[in-house]
Amino acid sequence: MILDAGPVIGLHELGVWHAFLARYEVVLPQSVLEDEALFHSADAASGMREPIDLAAQVTWGQITVASADARDLVTVASRFSAAIELHEGELEALALLTQHEEFADHVFCSADGAAIEAACMVGLSDRCDSLEELLTMAGLGRPVHRRFSKDFMDRHKREGGARAVTGYGLAD
Repeated sequence: MILDAGPVIGLHELGVWHAFLARYEVVLPQSVLEDEALFHSADAASGMREPIDLAAQVTWGQITVASADARDLVTVASRFSAAIELHEGELEALALLTQHEEFADHVFCSADGAAIEAACMVGLSDRCDSLEELLTMAGLGRPVHRRFSKDFMDRHKREGGARAVTGYGLAD
């Protein structure tokens, strides 16, 4: 599966990151690894941020890191109008999922509504799963923040499907 920064941070906050890695093959876009998944909130009351260090998991082969080249990023970005705002990691994840054959069977997990909608707009709705669903399938089910829930995922899948039909947010 290809994870966006939100689920990486959420898994750290829930304290199940290592258990998740033991159950799934995780691929991170290079930009998520380097720029977007660097901190999580260790204490909700104080707001203190704790660093996320993924280098060991990469070294040990627990995480695969993949990069999309500039051509692939432009190909995907050019499919959307300015109405769809994607972060670098989300765009790179979509490029990997749509432009790289080795990721043709991978699932995308994000906690960002625009990224989920964009994935659905390019035909990936059947390959988007919420963190809640993935945790449940792995036997790690627990209450999650709304943005990680199946309901949140389903709502944005519906919106992305509607946008694909109406063309709203697509560049044409």
